[in-house]
Amino acid sequence: MDVQAWVEAAFDALALGGIEAVRVDPLAKSLGVTRGSFYWHFKDRAALHAAMLKDWRKRASYQIGSRIENRVSAPDERLRQNLALPKSGPRARRAAAIEFAIRLWSLRDEEAAQAVKHIDHVRLHYYAKLYDELGFSPEESRKRAFLFYATLMGQAIIVTDDQTDVRGELADALLGKL
Repeated sequence: MDVQAWVEAAFDALALGGIEAVRVDPLAKSLGVTRGSFYWHFKDRAALHAAMLKDWRKRASYQIGSRIENRVSAPDERLRQNLALPKSGPRARRAAAIEFAIRLWSLRDEEAAQAVKHIDHVRLHYYAKLYDELGFSPEESRKRAFLFYATLMGQAIIVTDDQTDVRGELADALLGKL
């Protein structure tokens, strides 16, 4: 059992039950190992929490952005693909559940709050850059990036059906095409 397996199991527990569910004994049981395996890799739960936040920062910004950047060059299409991410499949649903749990955790933990602040800064900067590429002024790009990001985060937690889902029209509105 390696560090990454523990982190993945911790993310599964976090997504299902929040940070309180990230406990050594249940994680060891889910992985089919002893507590000793945990302490071989981590000094304590705080060390696991730090590893989780480090891994999340990496995944939540750079990996997703680079995957979209490699597939699509037009800034409006990169924005559209980002907007489609929360509903794009099981991995996206798991990532959204993890993100939501980390954000709840950040309300009472300074390290988690710093990780969320970092991710928000990286994402807002990235979205503003895309709006800059679309020809908006720096100030307008910053405002649109914030609105885009708020919409992206909101749609990840709002449950819709075919009659109430307006994501296509929303993308047009956010890109100034209405």
